[in-house]
Amino acid sequence: MPMTPSWTAVARCLLCKDGGVDTSGTQSYQLLVQSILDYAIFMVDPQGRIRSWNAGAEQIHGHRAADIVGRAFALLHTEEERAGGRPELILHMAAAHGRFQEEAQRLRRDGSRFWAHVVCDAVRDEHGHLLGFAMVTRDITERRMTEQRLREVERRFRLFVDGVTDCAICMLDANGIVTDWNAGAERIKGYAAAEIIGRPLARFFVNPQVAQTAMTVASEEGRYVVVDWQVRKDGSRFMAEIAVDAIRDGDGQLLGFAKITRDITERMEAERHLEETRAQLFQSQKIEALGQLTGGIAHDFNNLLQGIIGSLEVVEMRLAAGRQDVDRFLGNAIDSAKRAATLTHRLLAFARRQPLAPKSVNLNDLVAQIAELLPATLGERITLKLDLAPALVPVLCDPNLLESAILNLSINARDAMPEGGCLTIRTGSVPPGEGPLRRPHSLRDAPTLLLQVSDTGAGMTPEVRARAFDPFFTTKPKGRGTGLGLSMIHGFVTQSRGAIELESEPGHGTTVSIYLPSGERRSMRTLEGRSTVTRWEPAAGETLLLVEDEDMVRDVVAGKLRELHYRVLEARDGHAGLAILESDEHIDLLVTDIGLPGLTGLQMVDIGRRHRPDLKVLFVTGYAETMPEDWALDADTDLLTKPFEFDALVHHMRALLPSPLRQAQTP
Repeated sequence: MPMTPSWTAVARCLLCKDGGVDTSGTQSYQLLVQSILDYAIFMVDPQGRIRSWNAGAEQIHGHRAADIVGRAFALLHTEEERAGGRPELILHMAAAHGRFQEEAQRLRRDGSRFWAHVVCDAVRDEHGHLLGFAMVTRDITERRMTEQRLREVERRFRLFVDGVTDCAICMLDANGIVTDWNAGAERIKGYAAAEIIGRPLARFFVNPQVAQTAMTVASEEGRYVVVDWQVRKDGSRFMAEIAVDAIRDGDGQLLGFAKITRDITERMEAERHLEETRAQLFQSQKIEALGQLTGGIAHDFNNLLQGIIGSLEVVEMRLAAGRQDVDRFLGNAIDSAKRAATLTHRLLAFARRQPLAPKSVNLNDLVAQIAELLPATLGERITLKLDLAPALVPVLCDPNLLESAILNLSINARDAMPEGGCLTIRTGSVPPGEGPLRRPHSLRDAPTLLLQVSDTGAGMTPEVRARAFDPFFTTKPKGRGTGLGLSMIHGFVTQSRGAIELESEPGHGTTVSIYLPSGERRSMRTLEGRSTVTRWEPAAGETLLLVEDEDMVRDVVAGKLRELHYRVLEARDGHAGLAILESDEHIDLLVTDIGLPGLTGLQMVDIGRRHRPDLKVLFVTGYAETMPEDWALDADTDLLTKPFEFDALVHHMRALLPSPLRQAQTP
């Protein structure tokens, strides 16, 4: 309480009320001082004896005025302060400087102690003579206890923070300047607290912009978490998981940030090692599967080769003897070669290297088309049920292989229900973020289409379910299955950047769920009808550019095309083909292999279309290694898979050539 003129007058009156001092004009102020309860206000004469005592002093100290007035104020001090001469020092300092104040312990009447804020003002008359001292005491025990509790909390927090050595914990002000630094930060980053306090947060980041982003996001959203490179004092880098939290007061004002950094270099190294171990395990399993695959291939191909070689030997023997009755044996050789081609496609499907012709396909239309053919395959005991979701976006896939997958799954379901049952084919869309647990990147943030085939058959044991996608694994009797069906479907789905899941329990049927990426961003193409046997009329002299690196294949194909009166230009690699494309030569259609040496077929076409933007292209390939994952057909492009029949080649060519199709359909 400051010594205002009125307060000085009151103090003088209280000190000199028996000395004839005029008290007019101060009585009301005296009454106010006497009635104050929150402050102990009393007067002390120059000798240190108490001369007045207000109600607040009685309440705080516990002494009544009649008991305390006239006694030394030193009795309000603790015994150790009295022994040290503290009361006398307070009066001396106040007399010398006009005021003395402190926070110290004082005594109550019952001997208990309390914390007090004490102000001692010297009171003098108009001539400067010391009349005594005005003492004002306020009980601050509650405040001091709160401060003590806060200091204890801070001490424990400091012990906790410093005890955390596997995390770097630091406090930042609102501008990103380091204000506190724990032992874990010193261990992880190499800086002692004295070296880093007062430095900016950006010092620790390889990219300083990340530090600014962290504070901006944390201040707006409350927290920012990132995995990024950090820099130690010695300049070395480590991978860290970083969390920055905004710290605000009760009014929401930003005070600063708390940054917690964990060194995850060892964890990431352990994860990498685990991935390598898993890869090694997968490789060993793959080798085991390859052993099964090799055995199956050898058996099937040896039979097919025997049919081809044996038939051709008979043809050779009969022709040498002048006989012309060789048609049946030539047919046998061709039939065996076609069966070998079919097996090759199945193996490529398992290896996920089959050439795909992805198109934007209406899934419901495709299911409805194949469903018309299924009843005859399923038999009368099995009920077919379609559950097709309306208004689906198109799916991006090879429609022929998807048809084959549905047919294979339906046949498997039929065989699992020998006594009859229900086969259900469902379609639907899956929102982003839902769907298969092992979701490839292509399905994470885009619309996903679901094709589900369910049966009410016998189901699978866990052992059978675990091997269901293995090549040549089958539970069917010998002669009723190759064991390549599910492995081929798995390869097709994975190569189409989709996912496949199988659910089955003994006695509860089987459900196969296929997830495929949406094709809604691509132009919709109508499903081609099933191939038909055709008789081709001679060409009208269209010019074809044939690019094929295998001389024998190029010679055979070019010869057949010239027999149909096509004009054929030949090139044995991509560079030679590009030179013709960049020339002034007229070209109606380009027929090219994809896997060309040097410049691939895809690269050649990409460059060539800069000179010929309307170029029609028929790609021919037997292997999908060089095809981009997101490759899809457009209106001027088609794909033919090796090995192919000549009728199939001409069919695909005529679909692309600008001239009208001239064919007669055979009955």
